[in-house]
Amino acid sequence: MSVLRNKQRLLHLYRYLMENTDEEHQATTNDLVGFLRQEDANASRKTVKDDIEVLIEEGADIVTTKSYYNSYFVGSRQFEIPEVKMLIDGIAVNVSLSTDQKEKLIEKLLRTLSIHQAQDLRKGIVYSGNAGNEQFYYNIDRITEAIRENRKLGFQYFDYRGNGDRALKDNGKTHVITPYFLTCRNNRFYVIGGCSDSEAVSVFRTDLMTKACILDEEGDPVPEGFDPEKFLRSMFWMQTGPLTEVVLKCSNDMMIDMLDQFGEDLESWKGTADSFYAKVRVCISKAFYAWIFKHDGEIRIVSPAGAVNGYTEMIRKALRQENNR
Repeated sequence: MSVLRNKQRLLHLYRYLMENTDEEHQATTNDLVGFLRQEDANASRKTVKDDIEVLIEEGADIVTTKSYYNSYFVGSRQFEIPEVKMLIDGIAVNVSLSTDQKEKLIEKLLRTLSIHQAQDLRKGIVYSGNAGNEQFYYNIDRITEAIRENRKLGFQYFDYRGNGDRALKDNGKTHVITPYFLTCRNNRFYVIGGCSDSEAVSVFRTDLMTKACILDEEGDPVPEGFDPEKFLRSMFWMQTGPLTEVVLKCSNDMMIDMLDQFGEDLESWKGTADSFYAKVRVCISKAFYAWIFKHDGEIRIVSPAGAVNGYTEMIRKALRQENNR
């Protein structure tokens, strides 16, 4: 048998072990000899033992269970089962991806495990979310390339009408941004960047973008002092609005909610025996007001007056609409 065939035998053996073995499903020396002979390879107990020693020397974590007929299995893998499970769950509920895209991604992840482990994980997959956007991968590719090359990105943005049909927003205007970074929030992917026709930092859902293209124009510099982490903390459900310094009065039970939203460097001070105050910078938006409302009076806006008035007016409008039904 040629040297080339010997190299192929080693690859076939490694692939078989990766796909078919784990701690609960081990392959004996005889199993491996039989497999290799089916693959038309010259194999014996000695060649299997020698090949496994080579694989181990090259870094493969192949565990040997000593017995009269030694058995083998792959120990640690690139991803362990809990890691694959977490990644699968994140993909399955992501609403930026189509069902077909989710299934293909998950199958790629499952191939890092044995067929037995993959079969067990498939039983627990639950898909949710909308149909996604088939252009999503293309959009992500264009965005990451624009960030890497420091180029501006052009694209159109669409929304959905009441009947479910797509419709371009802003009369089909081409938006031009300098993309700063991508992020995943609320099971959706967003691109954050500076708009060419505004000094504000803007947010766009990548699954609502179409005809994305990299422009020849060099990207604008990131605003001085821009902190991506603090910017994301200031937002609620990724809705943008004027960035404003707001003072909130919170019941003591709300400290964990405030830390979850704004981080451990939250500026806070004692109020009454049952409350504390916090000063935060937030994007004033309907989503921010909804976040306040959901806490049922446990978090209240103290200042500025514009934020207080905006919140109360939103509640009054909702009450008027409810009373006019």
